[in-house]
Parts: sequence; C-alpha cells; structure tokens
Amino acid sequence: MSIRIYLILSYLGLIILLAFGMWAIADRFQDKLAGQILTVAKRAVQEVTAANTQATDKILTTLGEYVVKDKAEDVARELANLLAGKKTYDYAALRRNPKLRKIAIQNIYTPAGPAGYTDLYDKNGFILFHPDKNVEGRNQLEWQEEYPETTELVRRSFSENNVSGYYTFFDQNNRQRTRYSVRVHVPGTPFIVAAIVNLDEFFLPTQEKIQQAGQEISVRTEDHIAQHQKVIDQRVKLGSLIAGLALAVAGILSGFWLAGTISRPILRLRDGVRQVGEGDFAVAVPAKGVKEVVHLAQSFNQLGQQLTEYIEKRDFIRDTFGRYVTQEVAKRLLESKEARELGGETREVTILISDLRGFTALTADLEPEAVVNFLNRYLGKMIEILTDHRAVIDEIIGDGILAFFGAPEPMADHPVRAVACALAMQAAMDEVNALNHADGLPHLEMGVAVNTGEVVVGNIGSERRTKYSVVGAQVNLASRIEAYAVGGQVLIGPATYKRVADLIEVGETMEVGMKGVPGKTTLYEVQGIGEPYNIYLKEKYETLTPLSEKINLHLQRISEKIIVGRIDTAWVTQLSETTATVILAGELGEWEDVRLRLLDKNENEVPGKVYGKVTSVKPGEGNLREAQIRFTSVSPEIYQFIRQALGRV
Repeated sequence: MSIRIYLILSYLGLIILLAFGMWAIADRFQDKLAGQILTVAKRAVQEVTAANTQATDKILTTLGEYVVKDKAEDVARELANLLAGKKTYDYAALRRNPKLRKIAIQNIYTPAGPAGYTDLYDKNGFILFHPDKNVEGRNQLEWQEEYPETTELVRRSFSENNVSGYYTFFDQNNRQRTRYSVRVHVPGTPFIVAAIVNLDEFFLPTQEKIQQAGQEISVRTEDHIAQHQKVIDQRVKLGSLIAGLALAVAGILSGFWLAGTISRPILRLRDGVRQVGEGDFAVAVPAKGVKEVVHLAQSFNQLGQQLTEYIEKRDFIRDTFGRYVTQEVAKRLLESKEARELGGETREVTILISDLRGFTALTADLEPEAVVNFLNRYLGKMIEILTDHRAVIDEIIGDGILAFFGAPEPMADHPVRAVACALAMQAAMDEVNALNHADGLPHLEMGVAVNTGEVVVGNIGSERRTKYSVVGAQVNLASRIEAYAVGGQVLIGPATYKRVADLIEVGETMEVGMKGVPGKTTLYEVQGIGEPYNIYLKEKYETLTPLSEKINLHLQRISEKIIVGRIDTAWVTQLSETTATVILAGELGEWEDVRLRLLDKNENEVPGKVYGKVTSVKPGEGNLREAQIRFTSVSPEIYQFIRQALGRV
C-alpha cells in the first residue's frame, strides 16, 4: 500500500471519525439543551400563572365588595326618592307597584353574568320585595336556626346602617360556598336594602381563564420544542454523516459551517431561556439558520410574547387596584408578601384632612346624579394634587379627605410637602368654583388642616378586610384642627409649624382649647410657601361695611350637624361677602357652627341657606353680645342678597 493511499485512507478515516464525533457531540448537546428549555419554560409559565391567580383573587374580591356596597347604596337612594317621608306604608299596594319592584329587585352582574341580587325588608324583618315571591311577606327571622350567620346580619341591620359581612351556604350540588352581603337603610323610611352576591363568581371565571391559558401555553410550548428538536436531531445526523463521507476538505469546512449554523441559534436559545428564568419575558432570539432552528426560535419568541401579555395583565390589575388604594401601596401589596401581612409600625408622618363647608346643605336640593358629578369634579382635582405630592389617600368620606405623607416609603420632607399640597388644594378651588359657576352650581369653600406626629401605620383589619391606614392621637388632633378651619383656610399645628416655619408665610395665629388636649393649642394660618413650591393664596378682601339699615335674622346653633339652640333676637350691623358682625341676645361660644336665617324688610325669611363659624364673641350694650361670624357656606340666593345689601348689584 502506497503512503499516498495510506495517508488518503488515514485522512479519510480521520474525517469519518471527526464527522461521527461531531455528530455524537451535537446530538448530546442538543438533547440536554432542549430539556433545559422545556424545564425553564414550564417553570416560568407556572410561576406567572400562580402569581396572577393569587393577585387577582385578592384584588377581585375587594372589587366585588365595592360593587355590592355601591349597588346597595344606589338602590337605597332610588327607593328613598320614591318612599321617604310617608307616615304609613301599604305593603300590598307597594308590591303591586312595578316601578318599585324593578328598583328593589335588581341583579348584580359580572362579565360572566348575574352573580347576586338585591331585596327589601323592613326594620322588623318582614320581607317586602324578593326575587322569590314565595318568601315575600314572611319574616327574615323565621330562618334564624337554619341560617344563623344571615340572621345575625339581619338583626344588626335593624339598628345599624351599612352592615356588611360574609356567610356560608350550600348550593344545589351541596357544595359549600361563600356569600357577601351589604345592608343599607333607605333614608326616611323603615326599609332596609340587602345586596347579596356569591363573591367567588366575581373571580372564579377569571382565575379559570388564567389557569387554562397557562396550561395551553405550556402544552403548545412543549409540543413545538419536542417536534422541532426531533426534526433537527434527524437532519443533523444525516447531514453530518453525508458531509463527512462525501467530501474531505469540503466536508471539514461544511462540518464547521453546519456546526456553527446549529450551535449559534441553540446558544442564543440557551441564553434566552436563562433570561426568561430571570424574569425578562420580552427577550427574543434571531430566527436564523436552518428551517427547524428558525421554527424553534419562532416558538421561543412566541412564548416570550405570551408571557409578556401576562405581565401586562398583571400590571393592569395593579393599576385598577391603584384606583382604590394609591399606586404606591398597590405596588407594595402586589410585589411583597410581607407588605400584605397584618400589623404596623410607629412612624412620624404628616396628616392632611380637608372638608367642604356646608356641602350637605348646599346639595340638599340637587338630584343624586348631580350631587355625584358635583362632588367628583371637586374630588378629581383634589386627588390629582394629592397624588402629585406623593400623598397616600387613606380615606374619602363624602366630601372629606384624609391623607398622609411619609409612609409607606420614607419621606424626609413630609411636613413641607404636606403644607405645599394643602396650599395647592386651596388654590385649585378657584378653578373648581369657576366650573361650578358656569354650570349654575353652588360656590364651594374648603377647610384644610395639617398636623405632624408619630402614629401607627400599617395594614389594619382582618384577613378578610384589610386597609393600609394610620391611627393614633395625632390623627385625632388633625381632625380637631380641621374643625377650626374656615372656608379657604389652611391651619397647621405646632409640630408642623416647627418643621416649616422658615418656609411659610403665616397669617392669623390663634389659641384654642381642644377636647382631649390639655391647655391651649396654638394654630397657624398658612397663606403661602416659598421655594421650591412658590404657592401663595390670593388675598381675600373682607373689609366689613357698616349697614345703613340693620338686617334682622334668626340664628340657629349647630353641634355635630344637629341644631342645639336658637336665638331669635339678632341682627347684622356690618357685612362683607365672607363675614358679618352680628348683635344678638343669647349665649354663643367661639368656634361654634351656626346657621343664619336672614329676614327681609317685611320680616320674611330670605330664600337660600348660609352657614358660618363664630370666630369671636364679646360683650355688647346691656345684655347683648357682639359676634364675628365667618361664612362657611353661602347659597347663590343669599350671595345675591348680600351683594344687594352692600350696594354691589
């Protein structure tokens, strides 16, 4: 055998050996990588599905509770418009009224269909309207032994308004399920609206869709990866064998080229799988190479896109939840297990409380829908400002707002930020009132209080109902300060003043006694704040003008929104658009709330309403007293009467 042939044969043998070696290595590497892809992809889908299921469970349960409560309150308001004020009620006649029945019995819907209903009973438990006519006319207490949990809610609703709670029952398939009920009194009537819903129907359809989608994605991914891996495996083996035996030098070059063509996309897939495992679901690999590798890359990219859609849904839920708690709190609740646990910590925060003056009286004659639109215009602007200043809105009760600064995330400048926010809110009332005036709605006045101190802040409540809130003496003190703020005023307590004294412009300073607070407390009226906020309230022209003819009036004293006394001998001697000097025969204390019933020259009561707060009282002539009263709520009719008295019309 010649050396040429020997070298050729040896060379060919080496080429064949190398071809078979490459074939074996590629086969093993490919199997291992495909297994890793399957494992990581399945784990990622399972973790995202589990996280979404847990988050939507809590969020949709909370949303369901709000839906039920809103439904009960809506039905109560509608029924109050039709039934309130009657001395007696003919139940049989009421049941024959189709309009009443349609209002009293309503379905509570979810995207999947009805999940509950409303009914109506009186404060003795007798059922007036119910979806099942067979139980109408019967007493709720008849089933107290069979349904003790429901009976307890019914009994509580006789004496308490806005009663809510959970109770269990067994459906037609004998499965134990949970219902949530809210019971609200119909104002001015002996009736109670009950809104009842199968709470799990609010979130089970969504959870099932999430789990089903996750399973479908996982199955499709496994099938795609397995099928393409099998095809690649077969073709790589055949291509490597033919290339190794058919060509020598060209076979080596082809082998390197083929190995590179296969290995580079696989390595990209491996890196992509690692990134997916680290949470980057938006990663994509180039769809290059042989057909099977291209298909595998495309399948991997589709998986990333589908996982990204899950993340977007999770963010949507977080943003939706953020409408009911602040975005900052919602993010902590969704991303941190510890943040969802009950408990709190002692921390220094700054509390802000605002309230509209005389809002209830101003809106008493408006339709419910107009009241809601009126209130939403005001709250929309205030919430926008609070959010811009990084406040946590603790609670909105009617026209009142409780917010705080300095939690859950630390905020070194929370006293300054809170005072700037309060001034911005007062400044924005001009914009709100301009819109109200254009729509023929009443003028609004708001008082704001700011107080700094240590409170307990954290998750307060139970496993079923939890709220991120603040509690403590400093919250109560802020509420007391707010009671002294008249319309258009920002009052701060001593602790806040010490922290912001160098930055603010102070107007009036007052010494007041507060319930539960020993001694006198100094309160400061803030009129502006300097850099970097530069917010200054407009100067109000409140010069009192002596009247050529006094205006007689009747004065009603108000405590806790209840009339506690009346003074019939009183008259106005000096007047401005915001303040009046009143001479009166009777007892009146500083900072009392009052209602003034102005009389015209014929001693007839002037239409409209005006409320105020007594800012000072001093002795007058004889047994008379002289009081300064700052208006907190003035109806358009009274405002026009005042301008006429001042000669400005």
